[in-house]
Amino acid sequence: MPPPVDALPRERQLDPDAWLSVTAWTIVVWSCTQVLLFSHGRDQAIYATVADALLGGSMPYQDAWDFKPPGIYLVYALAQAVFGKTMLAPRLLEVAGLLGMVFGMRRLAHTFFGARRVGLVGGALAAFIHAQFDFWHTGQPETFGGFLTIAALVLTSEDLGRRRRVFGHAAVGVLFGLAFLLKPPLAGGALVAAMYLARGEYDRTGKALAAAGPVGVIALGSVLPIALCAGWFALRGAWPALHWTFFEFTPGYTKLSWTHGSAGQMFYYGLEEAFFRFSALAAFGVIAAAVMRPIHGREREGIFLLLGVISIQVAGIAMQGKFFQYHYGATVPLVAFFGGLGLYKLYRRCVTGGSGALLAFAAFVVVGATMRTAVRDLGSVWERALHRTSFLLRTSPLKTRELLDKKLYRVADYDLDANRRVAMELRQRTAPGEAVFVWGFEPGIYWLAERRVPTRFIYNVPQRARWGRDATRHELLSALERDPPRVIVVQHGDRFWWVTGDDYDSAEALRAFAELDAMLRDHYSLATTVSDFDVYERKADMERARAP
Repeated sequence: MPPPVDALPRERQLDPDAWLSVTAWTIVVWSCTQVLLFSHGRDQAIYATVADALLGGSMPYQDAWDFKPPGIYLVYALAQAVFGKTMLAPRLLEVAGLLGMVFGMRRLAHTFFGARRVGLVGGALAAFIHAQFDFWHTGQPETFGGFLTIAALVLTSEDLGRRRRVFGHAAVGVLFGLAFLLKPPLAGGALVAAMYLARGEYDRTGKALAAAGPVGVIALGSVLPIALCAGWFALRGAWPALHWTFFEFTPGYTKLSWTHGSAGQMFYYGLEEAFFRFSALAAFGVIAAAVMRPIHGREREGIFLLLGVISIQVAGIAMQGKFFQYHYGATVPLVAFFGGLGLYKLYRRCVTGGSGALLAFAAFVVVGATMRTAVRDLGSVWERALHRTSFLLRTSPLKTRELLDKKLYRVADYDLDANRRVAMELRQRTAPGEAVFVWGFEPGIYWLAERRVPTRFIYNVPQRARWGRDATRHELLSALERDPPRVIVVQHGDRFWWVTGDDYDSAEALRAFAELDAMLRDHYSLATTVSDFDVYERKADMERARAP
């Protein structure tokens, strides 16, 4: 390795690492501005809708149904309570987490690699990849669980002293317990942290009993937020709904992906995806970190801690079997941090090669960044980023946020602009407090329209899924009969076999739901069509409106 900066008087005057810091912070800030312009995707709209109900006194699963863990609704509820009911609210919380992640990586890099700038490079790379995930794959449980994981690793690596050590270990457990509430497999990082700290205690004292201390404290800390959440659901009478969701409905959903492939094959595929799918630059950095000599005595120690957590997280992704991009939301930052170490090593090697070597390094970074982008289902990452950047600079023809949403925020069967137009239609046809019902997979319409939902099923996957749909159909019909909605919306084109188990969209699935189909034909008439949505209004209300 080349000598450090303080051993090179001329280089110390120029401080080439300062340019690296400026570049890295510029990337971090640019990535954060991109995130602030992300609107809701379908999942984010679900979380916001459940969070809105939660802030109104309702309970997840019991009063507003989805099958993600409860932590994400609490995050969105916190965002809306603090920043208001807006699509910007969770993004502000997300950006705060991104910045905290960068500072956390700087601290980790100082501990294990002896250079904070390693963490800054890794943090910039992580933020850059995160911005490429775009609106669809960010703001997810894994996103916020990743921030908690970084915070837990910082505490794991800190030497807090004998008096504060127990509290630090407890805090590590609490952070992983909170991560469990966002995505249960993320709590597996607590096992890695506990083993790491137990080894440290044993090396320090030589006593096996002392080594067991961190394990017990972290375990108790992990259980605390989980127990509090379970108690909250039990006290509010919502435990049966939570139990049905995760122990009856969710296993059927997970089983859809386990029809082909073994556990070993899926784990290997998950590892391959985590290290090589999302960024060529991160992959090159990981390779460089592995093959180049360590720059600090604790480097290998830090790398093995990272690899342990990454392995646990990838095992959780493989257990789900879906391999959606956002499932890697907590893992990619750890890979980027690892890659940042390799990129910094390469940079320091080029420093002693003069301006030509530094230009070669810059070219390598630019080419590596463009060789592979994190997602490819949303169109060109660079074109979308250019639209947002020009919007911020007021040089874009897209002068309003609505025009930007119309241009950028649609993918497959999802179209935010169409959802907004349907919501406006509902607001015009109904009064505040009246119930509307959407037979489809777009609960964001309720959030946009600000109209009451007559059932806990804010979307129709339970009634369309091949497993357990008879009971949920009966429950839905009972709710609609007790509280008939003034308007019913039927969606076309929302086909996703990996969720429902078949290729029917909502309109086609309605024909197999004879009771709801009969209710729609007997009591409702088609009022209008907006994009892929048929809007039906109650016949009695339409006749009353026509009467002189």
